[in-house]
Amino acid sequence: MSRRAPGHAGPGRARAADSDEAALRRAALKVGLQIAGAVAVVVALLIAAAAVFLWVKSQPAEIAAHEAHSTPQILLDTVDVLGALVVGGVLGIALAGVTGVLIAKQAVHPLGESLALQRRFVADASHELRTPLTVLSARIQLAQRRLGPDSEAAGVLTELRADSAKLADVIEDLLHSVSGGPDTPDEPTDLTALARDVVADLALVAGEAGIGLTAEAPESPVPVPVAPAPLRRVIVALADNAIKYTPSGGSVTVGVATGSGGTTALLTVADTGPGIAGPAPERVFERHAGAGSDLLGGRRSYGLGLALVRDIAVRNGGSVRIAETGEGGTTMEVTLPLAAPE
Repeated sequence: MSRRAPGHAGPGRARAADSDEAALRRAALKVGLQIAGAVAVVVALLIAAAAVFLWVKSQPAEIAAHEAHSTPQILLDTVDVLGALVVGGVLGIALAGVTGVLIAKQAVHPLGESLALQRRFVADASHELRTPLTVLSARIQLAQRRLGPDSEAAGVLTELRADSAKLADVIEDLLHSVSGGPDTPDEPTDLTALARDVVADLALVAGEAGIGLTAEAPESPVPVPVAPAPLRRVIVALADNAIKYTPSGGSVTVGVATGSGGTTALLTVADTGPGIAGPAPERVFERHAGAGSDLLGGRRSYGLGLALVRDIAVRNGGSVRIAETGEGGTTMEVTLPLAAPE
């Protein structure tokens, strides 16, 4: 299986992107015309004010006839001219500022509606998902009691219950992510332990695909000031992406280490896939960059996983990059700040 070149989207996604781009162009043109109109009004008012000023100075009381000239002339005092220019400039700036504020308010109004709609959607979706998850957890507990703690199925049910709890944490994290703030927990999260836990969770998925999934992490903790839920989303997204694009018989390695300066933590996910095709591999971190209409490993690709990884990393003072890619495989590297020692 070859890795999809970044930026190849399905026809439906492409049509939606074209529609959005056309709407943005229309909005930009509208704002530009409004600004041009506002500037024209300001210039017209200034010209009108200058005309009024000259008209006042052209009244008989202001006209002086000089012996050397046969026609009357208007005398303009330097102080009067400078005062008029200052007053006109101040009024022009004030008018332009008020007009700019009104235009900007109208221009960003759709953005405010979009942000409010996003927050409502996330809140509503999270609320609607809580009840099914609660019911699922309750049914799992009921099945555990009926089967008894010594049955083989009871162990599987315990894992299912733990998975449902992790999904609930992800939903809570989505609610928090709407605010856009850092995911600072009460206590640092051990990146080593979390990486090993994610590898254990995805071992079944990797095994069914014929891929070896391992963790390479130090025995000592690597604490980072990031909450477990978003950090788990980062590791899962990177590992899942690597599994998706690694052919059967290959391997994926999740590594944890400390940076050379002793102030950062490094999370790496390396695969033995075919590498990232395309002239700009960094585009894989853009939203929908890897979206496609085909099914990869039985699942549709929406091109969101790596974009979420970047969002979470940047939000928490870190970064993500492609450390290496080629025929021998791809290595993704996430850098996060280490937690301050207590």
